[in-house]
Amino acid sequence: MKIIKWSAVTGCIIALCLTGMLSVANAGPSALEDQIKVMREQMELMQKRMQELEQELQTTQQQSQQTSQEVQKQMSEVAGRFKVLDDLTKKFGHIKINGYVRSRWWQSEGEQNSFDVTEIALQLRYDVSENISGEFHLWWHPSGNDPSTEYNNWAGPTTFFESAFAEFRNLNIGPIQGKLIAGKTRNQAFGIVPAGNYAGRVTSDYSLFHQSVNISRITGIQYLTSYKNFKWNFAVFNGWGYSNANRFGSRDAGIVKLGVGQDNTDNNSSKAFTSRMAYTFARNNLFDKLEVGASFLWQDLSNTDLRNINDIMGTVKNRDRQDMKYGLDLALEKGPYMFKAEYIYGNTADVRAHYFYVMPGFLLSKIKPTIPLDFFLRYSGAIYDENRVAAITTRGFQTSGAWDKTELTPLIVYHIHPRAKLYFEYYLTQVNNPQGTQNPNCDYAFIELILFY
Repeated sequence: MKIIKWSAVTGCIIALCLTGMLSVANAGPSALEDQIKVMREQMELMQKRMQELEQELQTTQQQSQQTSQEVQKQMSEVAGRFKVLDDLTKKFGHIKINGYVRSRWWQSEGEQNSFDVTEIALQLRYDVSENISGEFHLWWHPSGNDPSTEYNNWAGPTTFFESAFAEFRNLNIGPIQGKLIAGKTRNQAFGIVPAGNYAGRVTSDYSLFHQSVNISRITGIQYLTSYKNFKWNFAVFNGWGYSNANRFGSRDAGIVKLGVGQDNTDNNSSKAFTSRMAYTFARNNLFDKLEVGASFLWQDLSNTDLRNINDIMGTVKNRDRQDMKYGLDLALEKGPYMFKAEYIYGNTADVRAHYFYVMPGFLLSKIKPTIPLDFFLRYSGAIYDENRVAAITTRGFQTSGAWDKTELTPLIVYHIHPRAKLYFEYYLTQVNNPQGTQNPNCDYAFIELILFY
């Protein structure tokens, strides 16, 4: 642009000179003086304009230099910030933190309703390398130990590590993919893992089935394998225990049940073994996912376990220390429909039992995102081959664990937000008590809000 301006000025000067010369050649002395005067004024004007253009050029050069320095300074600052981010990423990029807050309004037969923040969870995972990770989940139950409410110890100790384990991936055997988990976490080698999500038990509360056979986490070693469509998992861990504090139905109904607990009473002298093999069928026109599995459990029972089992079931002295369970599971998905089912046969001391549940579901949120509702219905049962009713009724209580039990649970899940869910659950419970005893009322329901972060 400056070159164009200088060229224009130079052209004007040349044109004026030529014009002046022609005028001088055709005019007299007086006209010549006037013409020279005019030319002088024009030259002075052009000289002034050239000085102004020169000043503009100098100012532009100074501004350009200043702008260049500012740009370099800003680029240097941005590079410094990126370096800080890179340094932070190197230090903390392998850490993943998440969790949730669980709040529940509770109502049941024979109890006053209550509202409680039942659980605040912090979950942290650190990836040491591509194949090694460490993870722990810390749970805090704000009113977990409040003795003044029916929620007394409902959710366990006030604060505890729900999971704490190390994970080692790519421990393969030839073409078989392998992963090792050491520490405390959910058992992935017995039935469908009872996690509170759509791949697990689905409902927020455990069912009668899960409370009976697979509610608790385990502390031990798990080796998980996969080959093509097959999965075969193994676990060796501190055995599950049986406590006479297990309850069925609403919190204060007082109905005991034969159910497993996380902390065994064998002082870690006996270990348990579980295994699950599963096959996932390839997706086709009939289903999106179909997985079937078979599971097995074996463990020895402690003296305390035997005493508690006798107290729960009203049986005579047990002599068999063996606890063995085996059964099948199935998970099916097709579009908005899903179905889960499990069956386990148990041989616990002298008690034989059949445990089962079936759960169909319809995910309306899949086909109509504007109506974010999902519907489920679960029916579960614990049917005992224990017929020593006389030993139960003579003790004069209506809470025997030997009474067959069933549970029907309708569930609605409302997806408020990808990080917020509202659960509506109702538990219709039934005990097959002997004639002449009172049929206890033990139904319960709750509305629960879970906020994920």
